[in-house]
Amino acid sequence: MPTAITPKHYDAKVAETIASTDELRTGLPAYLGIRTVEVGPARMVAELDIRAELLNPFGTAHGGVGAGLVDHVLGSVLYPVIERGQWAATTEFKLNLVAAVREGTLRAEALIVAMSRRTAVVQVEVTNDGKLACVAQGTVLIPEARPSS
Repeated sequence: MPTAITPKHYDAKVAETIASTDELRTGLPAYLGIRTVEVGPARMVAELDIRAELLNPFGTAHGGVGAGLVDHVLGSVLYPVIERGQWAATTEFKLNLVAAVREGTLRAEALIVAMSRRTAVVQVEVTNDGKLACVAQGTVLIPEARPSS
C-alpha cells in the first residue's frame, strides 16, 4: 500500500462517530453488514463477513460485494478530513478482483493518497482472511459546503 497523505484538517470527533455508530450504516452498507474497524487521519478500515446470500450460484462472493465495500470506504474515509457541511461523492473507481472469495471476512483498508480542495484519490486494498482479494483506486469529488438557510 502507498503512504497516506497528511491531511490539513482532521476531526477526531467525526472519526470517532464513524467508528462507533452503527446507526450510520443504512441501505446497502447495512445489508452487507459493513462495520468500521478503524478510522484515522486519511485512513479507514472496514470489514464484512461473507454470508450465504452474498454468494453467486457458483459459490463465490458476487463482485458487487467487494465493489460495495470499496465504494463505502472510498467516500467514508474522507469525512474526518473535510470541513463540516462538505460531502464526498464517488465519481469513479477501478476494481481489480484478484482472488475468489467463498467464506470468511473481507477487510478493506482505504488510504487517501492525494487530495485537493475539490477532489481526492483513494486507494483500497481488500483482503479475505489475510489474502489479497481485490485492489481499487478511485476519485472522489468534494463539493463545497452549502450555506445553511
